[in-house]
Amino acid sequence: MTSPTIRRRWVRPALPVPAVLMAAMTSACTSAPDRTTAPASPQASDIDGLWTLSLWLGTAVWLAVMALLAVPLLRSRRQRRQDADASPETHERPTSSNGDEHGRSGWAAPGAVIDEPIAAAEPDTRAAAQADERVRSRLLWIGGIIGPAVILLLLLVASGRVGASTAHIERPGELVIDVTGHMFWWEVHYPDHDVTTANEIHVPVDRPVRLRLHSEDVIHSFWIPRMHGKIDTIPGQENWLSFEPTETGTFRGACAEFCGIAHAQMVAWLEVQPEEDFDAWIEQQAADAAPPEADSAQLGERVFIEAGCAACHAVRGTEAIGGVGPDLTHLASRQTLASGIVPNDREHLEELIIDPWAVKPGIRMPPTQLSSEEIEALLDYLETLE
Repeated sequence: MTSPTIRRRWVRPALPVPAVLMAAMTSACTSAPDRTTAPASPQASDIDGLWTLSLWLGTAVWLAVMALLAVPLLRSRRQRRQDADASPETHERPTSSNGDEHGRSGWAAPGAVIDEPIAAAEPDTRAAAQADERVRSRLLWIGGIIGPAVILLLLLVASGRVGASTAHIERPGELVIDVTGHMFWWEVHYPDHDVTTANEIHVPVDRPVRLRLHSEDVIHSFWIPRMHGKIDTIPGQENWLSFEPTETGTFRGACAEFCGIAHAQMVAWLEVQPEEDFDAWIEQQAADAAPPEADSAQLGERVFIEAGCAACHAVRGTEAIGGVGPDLTHLASRQTLASGIVPNDREHLEELIIDPWAVKPGIRMPPTQLSSEEIEALLDYLETLE
């Protein structure tokens, strides 16, 4: 009994490799809000230019190395092919059993008998070896000494120029903003306007901005890729970040230093506005919270005070003066919640109040034990904080 023939079937992948590579390259070129290759300030543009220069120089070096590796391989392959095509001639001389054709002994000192074909080819071999030695010497000087020195000099000059243009120096008419890192959110304070918010930074377009960076707990790193590089926020130390946005829009920032379980969810959003829109926003944010008018919202304000929310959060114009968590004076005017990771709507706000860890694991806000009526009233009150 013969065993059945097993046919192996090759399963074609769903997407060919070139298609996967093309998709990856396309996704890298999308207009993401934190794409470093789409600078929106002179500082980010200079950094992007330095990166591009380094990329092209590195590519040129890689291509040169690959060429130097390929040349000897191709030459060796060609030489082997030539040797295989050539039919070496053999020259045999009749000899006696005791010696050569003249009766002399068959023994000779090493090197005394020279093969005629090798002797004929020796001058060409020596010339080829000398030519190879000259080529290797040139490659050593050009590729091993002169080339790297020129490349390093170019990078040194370019890095110095970029370092000078991106220095965090004081500029006339700049807007100063204090940004403090917490686990795991950003506190934003405008000292010249007495405005405090969280996770969303508003700045006017075409005006120098200077961020004073602090940390209240561990080391964080503030980074808005389309504006500037990364700057650490270190407890007990003040660092600076200066840039000048040149286009309006919303730009994503993040913490670039691992700081705990919710590090990847510590997001900041930069809103660049026309000057008049920024002035209107500042005026609105500087005002105290308006007293609630609806009965449900008034009940929600009492719940906010009595349930302990006021111990951590501040609402200007009320009894809530807590400073542990974000200032909620104008919570309803923000676009996001939980340090920029979910939209600011009633559903996510309710989930954040009832079970904060379901929204953002690691958050230091405790769950709230309230009845359904109290939750609804509290949500009604928070939605009035515009």
